[in-house]
Amino acid sequence: MTTEKTANPLRTVVNILSPLPLVVLVGAYFTNNLTINPIQAATQRAGDIAIIFLLLCLACSPINTLFDQPKVLKLRRPLGLWAFYYACIHMLSYVGLDYGFDFAFFNKDNADKPYVYVGLITLTLLSALAFTSRRWWKVKLGKNWKKLHKLVYLAGAVAVLHLALVIKGNLLELMGDLWKPIAAGSVLLATLTLRIPAVKTWVIAQRQKIRAARALKTQPASSRLTALDHPAPAGEARIIEKTLKSE
Repeated sequence: MTTEKTANPLRTVVNILSPLPLVVLVGAYFTNNLTINPIQAATQRAGDIAIIFLLLCLACSPINTLFDQPKVLKLRRPLGLWAFYYACIHMLSYVGLDYGFDFAFFNKDNADKPYVYVGLITLTLLSALAFTSRRWWKVKLGKNWKKLHKLVYLAGAVAVLHLALVIKGNLLELMGDLWKPIAAGSVLLATLTLRIPAVKTWVIAQRQKIRAARALKTQPASSRLTALDHPAPAGEARIIEKTLKSE
């Protein structure tokens, strides 16, 4: 999660649209349009929404790497915060609606449910990231702030593990309702792969080659010969370096 000063219309759109899943969920709950077990359904949906927002947050940097869209980087903070908000709703729904905030009963009933504790670890990580997401903390922590916010990738991994443990099935034997953890895990793996420096550098270099080839096609034949005779690898290298540093 990052902080940004400049206005970004995309951030406004994100902040307008992000509460809508909650509105739909609350409406479905109070109009009895959930499953036969509305409390469980509400809790699960809030958790699913939280993971979706977290994966969208993690996807911002890879999207910039692939398509050179730096404005998307400014969405990391709002998407990360909405992931945290929905994770809180998920937890409050579980503890409040299911257990009536009876923490003694909660602890006793969940002692043998590892997915609950994995979920608590995820919420703890997201809480730390949300709490320190403001610019004041960025200045206060200095270089350590960026190191701290690398934990968002750990939060994503733990969230996917939580989802895998919650499902009714066997992930190792590929039995049961597996599509959610498999889909979430695939997205997470893709975002982490594109964060590897060597992979990112290669992708950016290929992107620049494609862009140069397209630009060359639009030029007259004489200009093409000049461009081919005078390549600009140094400029390309500077663009790659700038993109790597911006993320």
